[in-house]
Amino acid sequence: MEVHHHPHIPTHAKPWKEYLLEGLMIFVAVTLGYGAENVREHYVETKKALISAKNLYVDVTYDSIGYAGTQRNRAKQDSCFEIINTLYNNNELDKEPATVYAAHGYIALRMLKQMNTLALDEVKNSGTLKFLESDELKAAIQRYASLGSGLKLREQREFGYIDRMIDPISINNFEFNFFRIAGDNFKIKDNKIVVSVPIPVNVKIMKKDQLDWDNYIAILGMLKTIRASTDENYIKPTQKQCHELLTLLRNYLIKHDALGE
Repeated sequence: MEVHHHPHIPTHAKPWKEYLLEGLMIFVAVTLGYGAENVREHYVETKKALISAKNLYVDVTYDSIGYAGTQRNRAKQDSCFEIINTLYNNNELDKEPATVYAAHGYIALRMLKQMNTLALDEVKNSGTLKFLESDELKAAIQRYASLGSGLKLREQREFGYIDRMIDPISINNFEFNFFRIAGDNFKIKDNKIVVSVPIPVNVKIMKKDQLDWDNYIAILGMLKTIRASTDENYIKPTQKQCHELLTLLRNYLIKHDALGE
């Protein structure tokens, strides 16, 4: 005959202290778990921020080099204009067509460095900016990013002017075969252009009798004025902010032992 044992069901309630202790233990466990997850997330995001900062450092380094090169090239363009203007004032433009070819060809080049925005946009848009542990660095990044739109607008201003005013002269009045090489193969010595490629014997300004030289100099002069405004009001401030940001990024990466990784 089977004997059935019924489970023992306690009929008395637990002491309230025992309930309180169990609740406290659950609360502590949840709090510790949440805290550990926050610490882990913060660590991961901080590491991501360091990687983003290093990528930005690389881009800003190339920006700095690019701005310096742009300034040198644009200064050479200014020198080319002054040389052509001197020939014009001395009524000697017809006597040195090779010089005019080289100077005009270089002036017509589009030279305006635009900032790299890949790493910059990633830092701004991914939320990693808030995990950078330097308010000064964050502010510098935002200031630098704000200057990019100005450079783009000036590029449109300058390049649009060249499209409308300079390119038609290049097409109508300069022989293409010599024009395309003269603008890259010369140096300036004693305020004169020295062309380093063979100069065709018959090189000349095409339709020179139809070219309004007064208007030509005015067109080049306006381009020089536009470029001077770009240099002073856009390139130089952007270059200055670039150097400041580069220094802050370098110091930040060195502080976190991430520069050489």
